[in-house]
Amino acid sequence: MPHYAGYLFILLIFGTMFLNTNIEGGVMKKGLLVLLAVLACSSAFAKQWTCVYDGADEKTVEIINACDELIEKKQYQSAVNIVGGCENEYVIYKYIEVCTQYFAQSIMHTMFAFKNLEKNETLYDVRTGEGSFNLIYRDTPDTILDNYEKEHGKSIVIDLARANYYYDALMRYGNQWLKTPDEILAYVKEVYPKAIAGGVYEESVLDNLASIYLNEENFADAETLYDKLTTIDDKNGSYWYNLTVTKMWQDKYTEAIDSAKKAVENPEENPEYHLDAYLILSDAYAYSGDFKSAEKALNDSLKKFKDQPIVYQRMGELYLSFKDNINYTKANTYFDKALKTVCDETVIFNCVKLYLSYGTPQMAIDFCQRNMKKFKDKNKPGLFNFFLAQVYAYTGDMTNANKALDEAEKNFKKQKDDEWLANCEQLRAEIGGAK
Repeated sequence: MPHYAGYLFILLIFGTMFLNTNIEGGVMKKGLLVLLAVLACSSAFAKQWTCVYDGADEKTVEIINACDELIEKKQYQSAVNIVGGCENEYVIYKYIEVCTQYFAQSIMHTMFAFKNLEKNETLYDVRTGEGSFNLIYRDTPDTILDNYEKEHGKSIVIDLARANYYYDALMRYGNQWLKTPDEILAYVKEVYPKAIAGGVYEESVLDNLASIYLNEENFADAETLYDKLTTIDDKNGSYWYNLTVTKMWQDKYTEAIDSAKKAVENPEENPEYHLDAYLILSDAYAYSGDFKSAEKALNDSLKKFKDQPIVYQRMGELYLSFKDNINYTKANTYFDKALKTVCDETVIFNCVKLYLSYGTPQMAIDFCQRNMKKFKDKNKPGLFNFFLAQVYAYTGDMTNANKALDEAEKNFKKQKDDEWLANCEQLRAEIGGAK
């Protein structure tokens, strides 16, 4: 459970966006890029379109094809053995792909172990389960690449292999690897555009670079790459979703509707990602001024995602945050429905925050008070009073803030909820309330 003590209070003072918030008052923006990093990598292990091997001779192509056939059969130990000789730049490129994508275990991405999988066995099973593997004592990828360059000179294929290797290590190890994220990103952003311009790249290169641009808020260049990716694989929902995001950030709301529809039509395997597609479609409609279609998109999502409170929160937000679509009664109804699906600290927090962002403190107070009467089990009264105390403190009403906090503590003591009692203690210290 997140540590909420004082968090809402601080957010209210400084206006920081949190959790399920939206683009400039409606659509998801803040907090979205972390999700995008996951979405962008969702197809990382699929067999991908490539033109990296266009310059390879016939024998090399046969080796690469044989390796791919073994990968298709999940015979990864056999696959790495085929390309382990690293006899030329193309085989080296394939070898590093097998190392980084199909290893069973690795030591800091410098030494690798592999396994030919059994029927119904997955790499996830192997990597997270128990078992012993024989590490292959070959030179590290960096050493292999360095040695090739010393003997044969610079090569865009070798540069690209190194960039892919570094980027994969960054995704897996973050700032705990042998090179810093800044070093890796500087190199990758130098090599990837050159490879793309030279026509020596694969789908994952476009995907990786697009993800980097998106996280750096370089939305124009990210849009160009995601647009290209959707032409390569028009069934990949994550490409359509991320393309929509780039358009939303650039206020291209009408264009975003079309790409968001494609994201809905091509769902991700993860159902939460598919829900995100409906949400961003609604956002695109809303920011285009078509509130009726925005609400319809949310209602359509409920046919598949009946128990998702965020859908009702978004519906409430439609009637709270857009001045041409204000209807406080409908907003209240939808926020209350959100609690009927899930009544916990996150949902309460999000609804209160939306009231404070787009409505009034009194609306947030009324929300807590009326729902406190409906949800009386376990620590629910304590949660409502906890957030109610913060709203009162935000308005400067310290008398009622302390009364609400007293009630919250009373409930949490009854429930023997030490974590929330600690939250109350911290909040009391932050708002300067007397015990």
